[in-house]
Amino acid sequence: MKDECSLCGRVLSLYSLRRCPRCTRFYCRSCMTTNLWSEHRNLICLNCARRIVAPRRAGSKYGPLREYLWRRGQFTRLVTLTFAKVEGIINSDLPFGALRSEEWWNNNESTAQGYSWTSAGWVVQSVDLKGRTVTFKKLASQDEAQASKRKRRKADSTKPFIPTPVKPLRIRQPSKTRIARAVARARNVERKMAAAPYGIRFKQKTAYEKRLYKPEAKPTSQDQ
Repeated sequence: MKDECSLCGRVLSLYSLRRCPRCTRFYCRSCMTTNLWSEHRNLICLNCARRIVAPRRAGSKYGPLREYLWRRGQFTRLVTLTFAKVEGIINSDLPFGALRSEEWWNNNESTAQGYSWTSAGWVVQSVDLKGRTVTFKKLASQDEAQASKRKRRKADSTKPFIPTPVKPLRIRQPSKTRIARAVARARNVERKMAAAPYGIRFKQKTAYEKRLYKPEAKPTSQDQ
């Protein structure tokens, strides 16, 4: 009878494997360690020992994976991780769906794992269930898209500049009716000034006086 180690993946006989009392999985001797935090000092797997030493932080389970991919995105655009490496990053075990089906690794933002890498600007390019590896690819960000646009503009700047045609300003001339009204008003003012007594200059009434008094009436001292 043989079985596989849950951490390193080596196939050994059942007599060479040990069961972890915390996670109840089988591990080889190299993947087991002594539980120094317990009175019985029994053997536990390295995953459980890591959880005891560095417990998972509050928040999403796959939040550390998002931070890891965001930092790697500053240097590279393609990352290949083993399932064991992903478990070490998230400080927890992957579910059985991640080890058996590729649908678990879909780039779906509605799932917790899909949101962790899509929010960081990454997508899953390929998954190898036999080799237990997953490859992430970084998407082009807005800054990179703007940089590519600038390069295109620089390339287009070498072309000869062709100014856009501009329509000439069109000056509108006043109509004959407005000109006739202006001339008539000027002649009426000249007539009133000529009819006024000598030494008295004719002063036109304001709009307020026209509304308040009659055209021929004059304000008296009582009205003032």
